[in-house]
Order: sequence, then structure tokens, then C-alpha cells
Amino acid sequence: MKIRPMKRLKFLLSVMLLASTQLMAQGVKPLPTLSVEGKWLVDNHGNHVVLHGVMDTPNMYFNGWRWGSPWDGSNTGYNATGAKKCLNYFETLFAGMEEAKCDVFRLHLDPAWTNDPSSSYTYAGSKGQASDASGEADIKKFNPARLKTFLKSLYLPLAQKAMNHGMYVVVRPPGVCPGDLKVGDYYNNYLLTVWDTFSSNDTVKKYAGQISIELANEPVRLKNAQGQDDAKALHDFFQPIVDKIRANGFTGIIWVPGTGWQSSYADYVKYPIEGYNIGYAVHDYCGWYGCSDDTPSPTSKINQFHKQVPVVDTNPIIITEVDWSPKKPGTGHYNEHGDWVESNYGTWATGSTSLWGKAFKTMLDHYGNISMTLSGTGCLIDIDTLLTKKKVVPAFDGLEEACGKACMDWYADYYQVDWPHADNEEQSEESQWAETLTVADEQMEVQVGSSGMARLVATYRDGHQRDVSSMATYTTDGGEVLQIDHGVLRAVGEGTVTVTATYTDALGHELQATFTVRSTFFPFGAQHISTNLFSNGTYDEKTRTFKPGQYGQMGWEFAGGADMSAYKYLVVKLQKASNSAHLNIYTEGSIWSPCHTTSDFGSRTRIVVNLQTAKYTSDGDKKGQLLDTKNIRIVAFWSNYGSIAVDDIYLTNNSDFSPEQPSGIAGVTLNDAEATSVYTLSGVLVRRADSREAALRSLPAGIYVCGDGKKFVVK
Repeated sequence: MKIRPMKRLKFLLSVMLLASTQLMAQGVKPLPTLSVEGKWLVDNHGNHVVLHGVMDTPNMYFNGWRWGSPWDGSNTGYNATGAKKCLNYFETLFAGMEEAKCDVFRLHLDPAWTNDPSSSYTYAGSKGQASDASGEADIKKFNPARLKTFLKSLYLPLAQKAMNHGMYVVVRPPGVCPGDLKVGDYYNNYLLTVWDTFSSNDTVKKYAGQISIELANEPVRLKNAQGQDDAKALHDFFQPIVDKIRANGFTGIIWVPGTGWQSSYADYVKYPIEGYNIGYAVHDYCGWYGCSDDTPSPTSKINQFHKQVPVVDTNPIIITEVDWSPKKPGTGHYNEHGDWVESNYGTWATGSTSLWGKAFKTMLDHYGNISMTLSGTGCLIDIDTLLTKKKVVPAFDGLEEACGKACMDWYADYYQVDWPHADNEEQSEESQWAETLTVADEQMEVQVGSSGMARLVATYRDGHQRDVSSMATYTTDGGEVLQIDHGVLRAVGEGTVTVTATYTDALGHELQATFTVRSTFFPFGAQHISTNLFSNGTYDEKTRTFKPGQYGQMGWEFAGGADMSAYKYLVVKLQKASNSAHLNIYTEGSIWSPCHTTSDFGSRTRIVVNLQTAKYTSDGDKKGQLLDTKNIRIVAFWSNYGSIAVDDIYLTNNSDFSPEQPSGIAGVTLNDAEATSVYTLSGVLVRRADSREAALRSLPAGIYVCGDGKKFVVK
């Protein structure tokens, strides 16, 4: 086809515009608005966005006395004079970060500014703080008035400068969490005060699409209001803060931390933070998530991260602290866990790019929805070279095995992908017209009590592809087995169901795709199997073969506990006899806790555990008591040698020990009269009544489904 002169000119101009836009990549200014869509950060057009940058803190000591010190004789302190010098210093840093392709900056509201210097001042809200609280965990000097003052004269000007240099800003509160927290305690109220003040600010609300909030820094241990371990404690601690922030009118992204110094998020699967624009803020250092220079397996890193941070399947993640550099002759230090760390080139963690770093990057690329900030500007850029020569060079003299050189290279590559487009950028018809819809996994597995994410990919006329999982609508023939919300698959019962996904593009074109989901307490995907409960075992997903290490155990863990009390039997079917093996069932998250142990499998290929009569068999106070089947934490195979080839493992109420089948009734649309009907899981009508309360009254123990598709357990 010939192109007429005018059309040719328009065509060339469009090609040039596209090329220039691609070259700009994440250098779009003003910064586009970001929000959360399923497990992704997205811009206003739905493009996925993944951010990379550094964190830093406006503090003379941590900034190496480069913008002032108490001894320079110029009245430099945490005052108006110091604020001006600090802003000038960070202006240079931000220019360097921009050149190094950073597009996110984590800002610490450093307590050096919010603490009251008066010796007579004590923050009234610190009542209840432990007497040995020290350092940045000590809030006795926190002054809310100083937070308001320096929010206007320092913190928000710093955020504005960062945004002017193309960086989104993640804000963390002053200080660090004390070691022990409790729902409703003094520190819970302190964080509520900080974020109430911050989110009430008009400038903060104006830039809600560019400024986000990280609720706390490194919670360690957290108990409920009664001082007890509780899977709901994380939710109950942070949800009121989220609610206050939203009530103040802040609509931006809120990053929620976990416990264990921001490494444990399993409780959020059962009790997620409610609301919109929610992500999770994680930390990752060499040695965490079962990965170090000594154990650098990318696959193990991916699997262990998933076990500790399962919300990576349902929400965007940002790793707000990470760094590494290799060993260097000299003295070392003890880290926050009390472990000895050999000296390195100036980072908190000791590791090398070719080993730990390779596994870390493989994990980032595997999940695709993990943003990151290095734990300091000096971990990426040689700050003194930047200040004296206005040159941006990697930290640690460009050492290949350190994070500075590695991340400068990675950031340059990442800068060209997953970048936000301007809010007002026009989209062509070809870029909005979806032609095909495909399912990444036509057969999925999800563990009961856990969540997964549907993976739908739309291909558009201009050739680009986009994950539209969170934008599709879903119907299923088994609502008592699987619940679906914006692409998040929540497994609530055992069974296999068919799911139909429907996606409608911006032009109104409708596409459909179908896939199946097996919802089970015992999925056989390798990512679901814990192989190192004691000693390292191996698992062959294809043949479902378990081979524990010496005296080892391997099997399934249930974050927050799994309620199996509605079932009579746990059934294991083996492909062949495994004489030396047996099964252990734990009700605490440790293999050293009380458990029920079956007899050795011997020549049997079907093992049945009666959950109604099973008792604790291990020595201890609970021996002989009925097993707490409402809170199963680990189900693991033990074998001192040899392998265990498993055909299936499942729960059932059938007297012949066969698997139960989903009824499919929840996929049917029912009228109001039928909403008071009650069915068994097999679809048999049990009762009709005038009210739901009457319909459920005095039913025998079991699992039932009401006419509106909601599942109920009667105990």
C-alpha cells in the first residue's frame, strides 16, 4: 500500500514521537499518578510500573557530616539553618540519583528533627514504653509540634525535590519499632499520631499519586491486645492506622510492613489489610529467606520468599532495604539477629553479586511486581565523587561484586521497562484494542486458606501485551471451593473448579478464557512444598516424590493455621510402599512442638488418619489429648532413608475414604427465596426456612452452602 505525502508525514512524526517516548522511559515529568491494581503498581492507563532507587535519611551523622556538624561553628543543628543546608545537600544527591536512573526515593522522617532538644520535655504518648528502649526506638522525646514544623520546612521540600528529579517518594515514620509490640499499645498510638499528622497535610494529599506511606520500620514481634500470639494481630495493629489515613483524605498507596524485621507476611493471607491502594513493604538482606553466598540457589530463594511473603501473589511489593558487598579483611559486627557478620566494603549485609545477588535478581525478575530501594545513597553512588567532581560513579570504587555497580547496571536496564506514562498521554486505538486473551496457567493449584493470582494476558492490535488479571470478571462452578476478587483466587474448600474469565477492553471488545483451579490443602507444586523442615530434602514435582534428608521432614506448612475440623479423615495414597516412612501432624509452627505421628507406613499404600479421634503422640503435656484439628500448622513426611512417592493426599468425610467433589451450586444465580436454602457440599438440599438463622439451626457438624453461595461450617 502506498502512503500519501501527508499521511507519510504523520506516520513519520508518530514513529519519531514513539521513539522519543521510549527513550524518555521513566523520565516523564511531572510524575504520573500511581495506584494499585491487583498485584501491580499501575499508571492511569493501566501500565505496570516497577520502581528502583535508594533510601536516605536527613541526619548529619548518617550523612557523614557533609552538610553540617555540631562543631562547625555555624549554628548548624536540627533547626531552620540546618534544614536549608540539608536541602541543598540532598538537591545534589537527587541530581545524582536521577542520572543513575533512580525513580523512587525512600524518605525517613528522621527523629533528629522530631525529637525535642529540651531536657525537661517528655512525650506524653510514650507512657508504657519499656525502660530499656534506646536509640531510634525510644520515643520519649518525640514532639508532634516539631513534626508539623519540619514537615513543612524540610520533609515535604525534600519530597518535592525528589519528585522534581523524577522520583516517587516512599515516606517512613521517625525511628524504628521496639522489639515487642502489642495491638493498641503506646507505639501503635504513636504511629497513629504520626500518620494522622502526615496524611492531614494538604500538600501530602495533593501528591497522593506520587507520595506513598510505609507504615512502620522493622516490627519484630507483635501480639494481640491481650498479649497473645494471634494471626490477626498484624491486621489489628495496622488496619486502624490505614483507616485513619483514608479518613483524612489521603488516597495514595500505603505500604504495610510485616514482623521479623519485615520478613514475615503469612498472616496477611488470612487477614489482609482492607481497602484500596495497599502494598507490602519488605526487607531483604544476604542470609534472609534461606539464601546467602553459601546457599545461593535462585529456586530456593524464590520459594522461600514466597513462603514468608505470600502476599507477593496478590499485592505489589517494595523491598525498602537491601544492600550487599563482599567480605573484606578486618573486623566485623553483630547484626540485628545477633549473628556475627564479617566486615565488608561498607554495607550492612555481606554477600556478592555473582552468588547472592544473582539469586536476588532472579527472584525480582521471576515475580515481576517487586520494587526496591537500596538502604542508602552511598550503597549506589560514590557520594564524595558526586559532591566534589559532579560525577556519578558506582559506590565502592565500582566493585563488581558489590551492590553499587550491580544496581547501577540493573537500574539502567529496568529504566526501559515497566515505566509510567503521563496522565494525559493519548492512547491509540491499536494500543487499546485487545485481540486475544490467554491464560498463563490453564491448570492452577491453590492451597486452602491461601491465595493465588489468576494470570490473564491480553494481546493488543499494536502487538503489546498486558496482564489484565485484576481487571477481568470471573464466574466459577464452585463458589464453596474458590472465591475470586479482582483476579485474586482465595481457596476456601477442597475441590477442582472451572473458572471463566471475561475481559472487556477500553473500546468495549469482550474476550473470554477458561481455566481450572484445584483448591486443596495439599497442592503438589514445588513452590508449596517445604523441603528443609529438618535437614535438606529433595522433591520431584513431576513424580510427586519426596526424599527427606537424614532424620529430615518435608511437606506442607499452613501460615496462620488450617482448620481441618470439619473433616473426618486425612487420606494419603502412595504409588508404592515406603516401609520406613510415617506422617507427622503439628499444631504449632515448629517440628519440635507436640504432634500426632502415624505408625510406619510399612507395606500399606493407603494411610488414613481419623481426625476426629487422632491424639497427640509425642512426649509432653499434651500426650494423649485430642489433636487440635482447628489449627493444623504442618503436615510432613518423615523418613530416615529412601523416598516417598505420593499419588494423592486429601481430606474427606466420605466413609469409603474417597475424595469429595464440589457441588457447583454456587455458580448458579438464585432468587431471594432460595437464599434461605441449605445444601451439602454434594449439592443435596438439606433444609429451607424463613430465615438464614432458622435454616442453619441445629444442623449436624459439617460444611454447608447457603443458597446465596456462602459456605458455613457447623461444629
